[in-house]
Amino acid sequence: MRRELVIALACPTAAYRGAARVVAARMVAARMVLAALAVVAVLAGCRSRGDSSTGSSGGSGSGPGAGSALAPRTARVANPAAAGSTIARADYIGPDACGECHAEQLAQWTMSLHPVMNQRAESGGVIGAFGGTVLRYAGGEARFDGDAKAGYTMTLTHGERRVSYRVTRTIGVRSLQEYVGIEQGRDAETYGEEVRLPFGWWPKRAGWYPQPYFDPWLPEDKVDVYAPVREPWAERCPWCHSTYAFEQRIARAALKPVGHGLEQQFVGTLGSETLAIDQQVTIGISCESCHLGGRAHAAGAPIHLVPQGAEPRPGAVVPTTFAQERTTPAIVNTVCAQCHSGPSPRLADGTALRNSSEAIDLAASSCTTARCIDCHDPHRGGFDEKRAIAACTKCHSALADPSSARTHAGHAPATTCLDCHMPKVVMGIDRFVRTHRISSPTNAKVLATAGPNACNLCHLDRSIAWTVAELRAQFEVRLDPQSWKSYGDPESSVGDVWLTSGEPAFRIMAAAAYARSPLGSFAVLELVRGLGDPLAHVRTWTLLALEELLHRRITDAEYDPRAPSADRARQVQQLTERLRPRPLR
Repeated sequence: MRRELVIALACPTAAYRGAARVVAARMVAARMVLAALAVVAVLAGCRSRGDSSTGSSGGSGSGPGAGSALAPRTARVANPAAAGSTIARADYIGPDACGECHAEQLAQWTMSLHPVMNQRAESGGVIGAFGGTVLRYAGGEARFDGDAKAGYTMTLTHGERRVSYRVTRTIGVRSLQEYVGIEQGRDAETYGEEVRLPFGWWPKRAGWYPQPYFDPWLPEDKVDVYAPVREPWAERCPWCHSTYAFEQRIARAALKPVGHGLEQQFVGTLGSETLAIDQQVTIGISCESCHLGGRAHAAGAPIHLVPQGAEPRPGAVVPTTFAQERTTPAIVNTVCAQCHSGPSPRLADGTALRNSSEAIDLAASSCTTARCIDCHDPHRGGFDEKRAIAACTKCHSALADPSSARTHAGHAPATTCLDCHMPKVVMGIDRFVRTHRISSPTNAKVLATAGPNACNLCHLDRSIAWTVAELRAQFEVRLDPQSWKSYGDPESSVGDVWLTSGEPAFRIMAAAAYARSPLGSFAVLELVRGLGDPLAHVRTWTLLALEELLHRRITDAEYDPRAPSADRARQVQQLTERLRPRPLR
């Protein structure tokens, strides 16, 4: 949350600054509430019971600006042997109740992104520039009106067609904010479903963008953003962006083969593809999304990550104690996999190319002892590189010594385990992030398709022949020459091969790699050429890379990826002339 506040206060839009002030006020209020809860807990003699002291996360409602749906509390009893059920709606008590004993986790969770993955529009979390902003796109017009007091609307007009939505919810806040709404002016019984709206606010670009620009699953020539949306939002987004009774997740898994979490290990009656929104525990992601229903635990029973009260399938994980469960990768990682196992295009070795598939990648790694929480704090969220490297050297203890690590890698200390074994090949929301498939840069399947290898993501100017020779000389790895013929001329710069690849993911991956590299200054014009790409998301992500490389914002007047193709071609030509190196006099 603190990071969101910094971004918000620096953002030029009044809407974002207003959201920042609301967030700041709630942060102060949350701290005051926490202090009061801590005093109450001490005075009441609240104490750890069984193995509960190490587990439950906490929070207030569904995060800043969203109220909790709390079931009535039960009286505390003295440590019953086990919870009878942790999966039914009546078993859930909401994060406020968790915070009565777990105030520290409550504070950490409140400052994370989890509680604001979904928010009510009236909660003060809207960051998009509403208030009359107009975007002309593809022969039509998108208009964004309203404010926190009057409410927000998105009106889309193209010729004789016009559709207007009342914004009801937000999705995300840091890297991208999408919106959920209800179509206005129609029969409420027929058109009253909440739907995911076709334009989102992209903070890094400080502008409104149609879905195909940030969601590669939606090709621009196949998506009519001016047509009324009919797919219910509750069929997709809230299954991962909110908290609800685990029995709904089991029932959905029984209906269709979706998900890679613990729900796959239990028998359930056929459910619905649509989440029962009125049964949500919180609008965002809160404690019981991972820890399951906490009513019995609040009454004194031990807490478990393994569901209680569901019929296990053969081979399902078995509940032990929380202390044991939280050290077991097969349990911890499968909890995270409930959401972090989304679909993605993949490299030849199975590595995901888009975010939200981290759990699948980790499960496919040769590193079988790694847990998600070794690198990520489950309450604070985020990523700590030092913590991740410490997780590597916990097993590879010989490499904890910097000199040994340098000898092993053959690189300066600035290059870490992660750069070679978890390179940045995954398209996030507004930046490339590390893969969670822990692997070697010598994978023959990836090389055979001219896919990204960790060596050339840094050594962009080097050829694949050089890379293969270095791997042989330094690591005694001998690769079959047939496996890397797909790079074309073996003496060509691999960076150039990727920038001109027929695979869109490789083009933007290379652009992002140049943006991070000292070599980027020599590739400015190559990135400018990428702005002429026919795919909306490729040219937009290339623009993000170019801005990072130039250390400045490129205005819409200089280049607008949403503009008609003739206008874009003119802008690319002008930008090329402006950025072309001048001969020394």
